[in-house]
Amino acid sequence: MDYKYDLAALDSIDTTNNFYRITTAQDKPPIYESIYRIGLTCPVIVQETDSRRIIISGFRRIETCRQLGWQEIPCRILPPHTSSEQCAELAITDNFCQRPLNIVEKARCLRLLGDANRGSNISAEVVNLLGLSLNKAYVAKLKRVLKTTETIQDGIISGKIGLPIALLLSELSNDEADAMVSLFNRIPMGINKQREILLYIKEVSARDDIPLGTLLKEDAIKSALDNDDLDGNQKSRQVRSYLKKRRYPRLARVEEQFHERARALKLGGSIQISPPPNFEGSSCTMTIRFNSLNALMDAHRKISDAIDTPIAFELFG
Repeated sequence: MDYKYDLAALDSIDTTNNFYRITTAQDKPPIYESIYRIGLTCPVIVQETDSRRIIISGFRRIETCRQLGWQEIPCRILPPHTSSEQCAELAITDNFCQRPLNIVEKARCLRLLGDANRGSNISAEVVNLLGLSLNKAYVAKLKRVLKTTETIQDGIISGKIGLPIALLLSELSNDEADAMVSLFNRIPMGINKQREILLYIKEVSARDDIPLGTLLKEDAIKSALDNDDLDGNQKSRQVRSYLKKRRYPRLARVEEQFHERARALKLGGSIQISPPPNFEGSSCTMTIRFNSLNALMDAHRKISDAIDTPIAFELFG
């Protein structure tokens, strides 16, 4: 590509034009100390225009050099006739070569290609060349990411919200989505548990005509979140249990009665009895943990004793 290496005055560069910006602020290590100690090892890329030069790649580097009081900065300078498509590809390639791109940055790459007049006809060759390797379904999901709130995008970047959950949150109002992100930020959990909580909250909110934000402020949820004696897993368990009771009160009562009777068998912590999923069917599951033959024999005795009790008949009869 036609460009020249040169020093450019920092005040000749337009830092307000973010058309080619890809990098997200989060999850990037600070570069101030590195540039201060070593200097700028990789020149930024700018393009000549009729007025000030515009940034193609190197927004953070330019800002850091301004903070350091530099007057000039080494640049690769593209001529004015360079097409926006070429600039977009160069911006993406330069970013991709420096580090892996997060989901939001990949989404910005696709938007940049579209804004640079490639539209929906982005060829597989270009996508692969730029290191994106995206299929059509994934492309559609990434395009939806950029329509989500900044809070959701921050959650994606930080790793606290997965792409599937972000897409579900995009179906909510902005305030509702941000309230859910706040909950997920306070209780780290996997995608399946986040999906479970989100489903319960949406269904209870719709059934009882309670605003989602109001539901999240209920005492049972607040007390679990504010309890410093609980770790993240315990808080998650309490919130999910409460919401499940709200969503399926009858099922929750049946499940609670089952576990009360199972505890009454006094089998100990090494023997667990689980009911059929959602109590659909009649097959229960028993799990036995042991580390020696004596422990297994002890478990056998406990089970044999429990079978002869009326409680066992209530559970399994």
